[in-house]
This record gives sequence, C-alpha cells and structure tokens, in this order.
Amino acid sequence: MLMRKVNKNIFSMLLILLLILFSSCEKKYSEVIDPIQNVPPIVRNLQAPDTLTLHPTDTLKIIVSVEAFDPDGKEDLKNVFFNSYLPDGSPSRSNPIYLFDDGNLQANGDLNANDGIYSRIIILPPNTPKGKYRFDFQAVDKKNEVSNIISHNIVVR
Repeated sequence: MLMRKVNKNIFSMLLILLLILFSSCEKKYSEVIDPIQNVPPIVRNLQAPDTLTLHPTDTLKIIVSVEAFDPDGKEDLKNVFFNSYLPDGSPSRSNPIYLFDDGNLQANGDLNANDGIYSRIIILPPNTPKGKYRFDFQAVDKKNEVSNIISHNIVVR
C-alpha cells in the first residue's frame, strides 16, 4: 500500500514538473511566420542574335528565347518578359514585352509547350532606326518575386 502511495506521489510530481517545464518553454511571436519561404525565379540560357543587318526594303523577323526556372515549381511562374531600350537609351513604349511557352511556333516563336523555354517573335520593319538596342530579360513569380536580369544588346545595321 505504501509503495502504491509513493508511486502515485512520484507520478503527480513528475506531471507537475512537466507542466512547469512546457509552460516555461512557450515562445511568443509578434507575427505569423510562413514556414514555406518563396524563392525567386531564375532566367538563363538566352538565345538572341548580336547583330542584324536590315535592308531598306526588308522586314526582319527574329526569335528570342530564354529559359525560366522557378525553384518553387513551374506553376509558380507568373510571367516571363523583356524590356527593350532604344539606341538613345529610352525605354520602348511596348514594355514589358511578354514571352510565351505555348508551343506556337508560327504566332510566338515557341518550339515546345511547357518546356520552360519562353520565346517571342520580334518584327523589325524597314524603317527601324539603326543602332544598339538593349533587352533586359526577367521573370516574376506569383508572389511578385523578380528574377535576375539578363541584359543583351542587339546591334541593328
């Protein structure tokens, strides 16, 4: 009987100790922390010409493409685009210009749908001013995190 009473007392003391221990370890947070951290997308492997020769009566069509990757998954990519800058450094009024990963080669210049390579056909009419154009390629994910920038110059002669 005495043994049973001692065991009961020991159990009660252990229970009280555990309650004190756990209540003192409680952490208080002033804000909710999202356990899943978003990682921004990455653009890489740009394919674009360096120099173009435009004749006075010709219209040129070129295709530019860039691979876009999001460590949080392809479905997290919101859009892939470039901004272009004229030879005088001013931005194009068409900015941003979106690229496609739809496999529509005729309309958009994209060879394979959903392969992570985003493409766009650029049309240069004969009256396109000569000079060096800058193109800045980027991607944005659904949490509006922006990728690195790949800058590329195309000289039009």
